Amino acid sequence: VMVHPWEMMGESDMKKYWLPWLVGMPAETARAIASLVFSGVMERYSKIRFLFAHAGGSFIPTLGRLEHGFNCRPDLVAIDNPIAPSTYLKKFWVDSATHDSDLFEYILKKQGSSKIALGSDYPFPLGDLQMGKFIEEMNLEQHDLENIMYKSALNWLNLDVDLFL
Repeated sequence: VMVHPWEMMGESDMKKYWLPWLVGMPAETARAIASLVFSGVMERYSKIRFLFAHAGGSFIPTLGRLEHGFNCRPDLVAIDNPIAPSTYLKKFWVDSATHDSDLFEYILKKQGSSKIALGSDYPFPLGDLQMGKFIEEMNLEQHDLENIMYKSALNWLNLDVDLFL
């Protein structure tokens, strides 16, 4: 299942400054992942292969906050799933559409290249017209670059990478 946000919570309250695209979409993606984790859906249906757009939105950058909330208020957070949110890192895929090499390095550190597929957000207005260019310029290890450029997507689709080499 590939998850890409469209209709966002609070969209009608943030029309100015193009905030639905800039803030709403990352928040909506984080909400989707957190809901799947906290509700126990990812636990009960562990064979579903999720890929989330925009490098998982703001889920991975705010994972520390989610984890802290899970630990300090389990009575409110862990009511449907007693398993910590950090446990689910690397159990889903994200795309590489960050438009920021520093953030991408953080996502790479947390998620690992085998769970990051090349993303462009094309043909949407924030789409990358030079898909993968900033990633190619980051001097990544060859295996990380190969994972991001094609192996991770094939793995997410459950296709044999060797068939495509």
